[in-house]
Amino acid sequence: MTYRSSITASRSSGRRLRRARGFTAVELLFSLAIVGLVTAMAVPSFRDFLQDNRTAEEANALVGALALARNEAVTRGVPVSVCSSTDNATCADDPDWTTGWIVFTDAVAPVGSVDNPDTVLRALPALRTGSELAANANFVSYVANGFLGTAAGITFDLDIDGCTGNHNRRITLNLQGRAAIAKTACTN
Repeated sequence: MTYRSSITASRSSGRRLRRARGFTAVELLFSLAIVGLVTAMAVPSFRDFLQDNRTAEEANALVGALALARNEAVTRGVPVSVCSSTDNATCADDPDWTTGWIVFTDAVAPVGSVDNPDTVLRALPALRTGSELAANANFVSYVANGFLGTAAGITFDLDIDGCTGNHNRRITLNLQGRAAIAKTACTN
């Protein structure tokens, strides 16, 4: 091979490399169609994932407050209660817990209200806009052995706005004071 023919060969291979760069319009449109199809299939799953996480977060906040009240009742040896609250300092005396709730020592009668010298241990803010939390009781009270201070179990229903499928939650307290969370069907 001569010097001249090797230069010609390298130039022609360089031209081939330049022609091979980039996408044609057809290839680009085909790639965009595949990306669009995959995205369309992923969006509903992502929405379900977000709804499930949102309700789980809000249900866990309530269950955490109830566990704190139960543990503090056993540790302190006095009744500790949880009630709905609109101001993070007093009980709202309302079965709608959407506005938030407080955990407090409840050694002074009547049970279920913050009286002197009761102490607010934790205050939790209102739920996100569109979420609703309703119970069959205005307050939950734990006695010194960790059991509920009422003669019946308590049920909370957590509903989120725009829910689809089974993403709502029901939190049930048994007489021993233990909480159980179950997924429930959406009502919207």
